[in-house]
Parts: sequence; structure tokens; C-alpha cells
Amino acid sequence: MEETIKAIIVDDESEARDLLTALLEDYENITVTAQLNGVDEAIAFILLNPPDLIFLDIQMPKKNGFELAIALRNLNIKSHIVFVTAYDQYAIQAVKHAAFDYLLKPINEEELHETITRFTATKPKTGIGDKIDNLLVVINDNFRKKRFNTRSGFVMLNFSDILYLDADGNYSKIYLTNGTQEIVTQSLGQMEEELPPTNFFRINRSIIINIKYLTRVNRRNRTCVISFGEKNMEFPIPADQIKLLESIEY
Repeated sequence: MEETIKAIIVDDESEARDLLTALLEDYENITVTAQLNGVDEAIAFILLNPPDLIFLDIQMPKKNGFELAIALRNLNIKSHIVFVTAYDQYAIQAVKHAAFDYLLKPINEEELHETITRFTATKPKTGIGDKIDNLLVVINDNFRKKRFNTRSGFVMLNFSDILYLDADGNYSKIYLTNGTQEIVTQSLGQMEEELPPTNFFRINRSIIINIKYLTRVNRRNRTCVISFGEKNMEFPIPADQIKLLESIEY
């Protein structure tokens, strides 16, 4: 008789949790013991009921899935993690680098089956600390928070949440992936010096983009496009900046 695998799903989207739970009902040896919608709730549950398998969404508000993984490492929890993500080239690169399993949304039944088959064949229980250390090497610059001064105080932002920055006189506007803006008291030149050059690039006098979201460059029209979800934003870029952009290793 197969040993029962206790699994939990951590995702801020209820529809995604319900869909994955329904798919897992086809596996007699897997029991979903909880659906959790955030990192803090998940940690509280895991401490009392350590699961064998965690299906963990990466993009969540407040705290992301990587932050939960780090917390589990610090708490010496050895549950196996399968990251779940909408298509995000950077996030996928990070989890591949650290040798974690991952599933793309919407979840494909065949890929889910392959992931579960790998898990049941190996039952990994050790080495999560080393994996998360490897993950940190990749995500450190993108998922750590940085303080930006505003007119009324300051705001803490993850680099991965920044789409682009726009000059606003002596200030700068930061446009975020959640559709909001922050006005900070640093000029665009000052911001360029403070942001990691491996992640951000000044395409013209007024705009700095997050290279993570760069999807297209048109040499003829001298434009570039950044994309997030269904949003596509086009900006002018001089020929010399296109050449510099082409020299960057991705």
C-alpha cells in the first residue's frame, strides 16, 4: 500500500488553489491538508502540520513564495517544494538554477503527473537548505527590498516589482507591476546610480526600465517594449543605447 503524501497549496488566488486541488484528487496517495493564501498563514500551519509536499505560488502580495522558502530553510522544515508560477522568465531561471521543480500556470495535467512521479520516486527529504542557498544567489538583487525616499517618508520596494522609472523634474516616478506609482525624491540620475546595472537600464534621458520585463527592441523605429501581464509599454531608445543594450548578457 502506498504511503499517503500530505500536500498543501499556498496561493493567493482561490481559483488557482481550487483547480490544483481538483487535479490532485486523481491521485489516491495524495491528500491536500490545507489551502493557504499567504506566507504568514502558511508558516503557522506548517509549523504545526509539516507537509510532505508544498505547491508554492511565487507571485503573491506582501510576501512572495521565495520568502516562504527561505523561512522554511531557517526553521529546518524539510518539506519538498514545487514552485508554481505564471510565465516569468526570471523566476523560472531562478528555480531551475536551484534545482527545484516548478509548474507553469495554467497547470498542465501531464506536467503535474511528471512532477509527482519524480517526487514519489525519490522522496527527497534533505538538501533543501543548499537548494535555497543556491536560489538566493540568483534572486538576491531582484527580490530583496530597498528603501526609496518619498516626500512624506519612504517606501520599501522589491526590485522585481518595478516596471520602469520616469524622470519627474528633480524627482522620479516609479511604476510598479501592481499598476500603482510612487514618487520618490531622487532624480533619475541618482536612481541610475543606486539601482543594480544588471537589472536596470537607462534607455533614454527620461526612462529607466527593468530589463526583466524587456520583450522587444526595434532597431528601425528605435523603440523598445516592456511587458507585464497584458500590459505592453513602448519607449523611444537612441541607436547608441540599443547597441549598449545588445551588449548585455541575459
